[in-house]
Amino acid sequence: MRIATPDDADAVHALLLELAESMDVRDKVASNNKDIRDALLGAEPAVHALLAEQGGMAIGVAIFFLTFSTWRGSNGVYLQDIYVRSGDREAGTGKRLLAKIAEWATAQGADHMRLSVDTENVAAQSFYRHIGMSSCDDEMLFQIFGRDFQVLGEKG
Repeated sequence: MRIATPDDADAVHALLLELAESMDVRDKVASNNKDIRDALLGAEPAVHALLAEQGGMAIGVAIFFLTFSTWRGSNGVYLQDIYVRSGDREAGTGKRLLAKIAEWATAQGADHMRLSVDTENVAAQSFYRHIGMSSCDDEMLFQIFGRDFQVLGEKG
């Protein structure tokens, strides 16, 4: 496992497309390889990616970024996406990806991890519970996209 560089954007994006296809939501993916490369660039990249490799081939990816909790008064890490190819899931690759992210984030001063899971993705929910994570029933995720987001910004 290793932190991905901008040169890994093609492999990262390919795995993200596999994730979307496995969830039957490929049509929702608007990002491309350049978007991923740009997000991984710079001294303070927008996101970090961790690649799991076997035999020189990427078999898993986790996309994450640092956050700050005003209530906790501490840094955290948000897991945006995680995907391990189906044939490689039984080897504990997903758990090792999460452990490496926790190790990395702890070194950055983080003390917690957050993520969201699709309500229909029962397998992922079970996986997260199995490794000791708990769901938060007192919060609800809200989103705004595209033109609606732009209109909101125009009101500022």
